[in-house]
Amino acid sequence: MISTAIALAILTTGGFLIIYQKFPPRLRRFIQKHPLMSDMVALLLIYVLLGGTLTALIAASICGLFVSMLLHVANNKQEFLYLFDLYDILASMGRKTQSFLKRSGEAYRVRRS
Repeated sequence: MISTAIALAILTTGGFLIIYQKFPPRLRRFIQKHPLMSDMVALLLIYVLLGGTLTALIAASICGLFVSMLLHVANNKQEFLYLFDLYDILASMGRKTQSFLKRSGEAYRVRRS
């Protein structure tokens, strides 16, 4: 039950992060200025979306902690520059991997034809 809740929380937080990145800058600033309201809305949405079970309640609580941490990082970027450096490194590695997979797929298609 706990491991399922943690997995749900991680996946849900990842989904919220992706959706947050797609918001217009004005809405992102509003969310950052009102973290308590954002946490409460996120907690309520997660609980409703995952169902009213004990696992959903635990997942919503854990996700609420994750959302709070991410909002704190977004509001205090100067304190967490290493996280942004890590993000840049991971994004670069992801682009290299994507390029490698694309070349491998093209080579495979050429061999098959």
